[in-house]
Amino acid sequence: MSDPPLSPTVRWGLVGLGSLVAALGIVRAESCLSANDRSRWATVWSLVERGTYRIDEIDSLEVLHKPSGKRRLRFRTIDKVRHDGHFYSSKPPLFPTLVAGVYAGIRGASSWTLLDNTETVSRCILLLVNWLPWTIALVVLARMLDRYAQHRSTRVLVLVTASVGTLLLPFLVSLNNHTVAATAVVFVVAAVLRVTVDGDLCPRHFIFAGLFAGWAAANDLPATSLVAVAGWLLLRADRRRTLAFFLPASALVAAAFIGTNMIATGGWKPFYAYYGTEKYLWAVDGQQSYWLNPQGIDKANDSPAIYLLHCLVGHHGIFSLSPVFLIGLLTISNRVRRRESPLLRLSAWTGLLTTVVLGFYLTRTQNYNYGGVSCALRWSLWLVPLWLMSLVPVVDSWGETGSPTTPPGNTPRSPASGRTPLRVAWILAALSIVSAVFPLLHTWKKYPPPPNPFQAPWFYRLMEDWGWIAYG
Repeated sequence: MSDPPLSPTVRWGLVGLGSLVAALGIVRAESCLSANDRSRWATVWSLVERGTYRIDEIDSLEVLHKPSGKRRLRFRTIDKVRHDGHFYSSKPPLFPTLVAGVYAGIRGASSWTLLDNTETVSRCILLLVNWLPWTIALVVLARMLDRYAQHRSTRVLVLVTASVGTLLLPFLVSLNNHTVAATAVVFVVAAVLRVTVDGDLCPRHFIFAGLFAGWAAANDLPATSLVAVAGWLLLRADRRRTLAFFLPASALVAAAFIGTNMIATGGWKPFYAYYGTEKYLWAVDGQQSYWLNPQGIDKANDSPAIYLLHCLVGHHGIFSLSPVFLIGLLTISNRVRRRESPLLRLSAWTGLLTTVVLGFYLTRTQNYNYGGVSCALRWSLWLVPLWLMSLVPVVDSWGETGSPTTPPGNTPRSPASGRTPLRVAWILAALSIVSAVFPLLHTWKKYPPPPNPFQAPWFYRLMEDWGWIAYG
């Protein structure tokens, strides 16, 4: 029997906590944090101010940096390609194109520009494209937990982790594709569960699943696998509605993705698909591509085995930086699988998707750089909502007091012995919160000041200081 839903005070308090921490991070952060987000900001400015995807002008323009009082190449980026004699961002153009629409609205309403009012404009944009959608996603997640988690302890643990315990949190302060994709995944999961678990065949669930699955894939290429999984689950539930609503909705996003690529590049392939070609490896006017001689972690010299090790439990490890997700691995245990949880099937698909993503990036030996200088394994972040929901069946099996539900005929466990797993879960969640909040609060010797997700994880820094790793 399920516990009553969380009280509005608890639910809104936890959602408000995550929302507040993210908002404070955004208003404290300096814009143009790294070459990664500068590449997108350069496209946004060029589209609105010059009506082009070319970033030659903004890339070479010295802009006044008001905090320091100096002029500098504030929008210069290494994430660019040389195409038809001009520089373009290497990032897919669909997301920057939509952000450009937001910038155009702010500019028209206030006369602020990215050059003259960089911090103000960038923070307003980030609040609209990062913070607001993520806050809504937290509300949707809280409602999913009330609907599908059986115990109050489960709902509180997972919602606290979602609010302040994942590495999505520090990335909300930058213009990036990962938080956008992860937010979309929350809405996909909510829509798919309404159909497959609740049996609600309203067309809007199929439409939302298609739109947001397509949007996740448009921002993180490996999330195309989510489109396939969501489509398969919905197809099994109702073939007609899947074909009539899900597929057209996802195709609409795909058309927008391909269309903006055609406009920006002259072809359907995004520029990042040309990695290792002359578009990336250029030299012109005394300037040469960073990727001709990458430095530090970007040298990508690790072997596949070492790369996988660090992706899982090493310096950029999913489980070393966010150990709370170790709990999700227990869904394979017989004791958990004997329970009737509507999320067990989702957990199985999550395991498959995670394996597919890891396998995909293990094949890209030229890109063994863990997402570059970053506080997280960036390319895995879109999976975070799926990992969060995979915690539910396990924590539910421990019950309100932490004691597993006893199968018929077995001797019940004492509540005291059952509380231990839940206590361990909270310890793991607390360690995950440290990893998530660290980039927003702390600086370490030569690394950039907070808040900035584009700095090495705390575990990487310790391993470097101890002499265990040396990327240079």
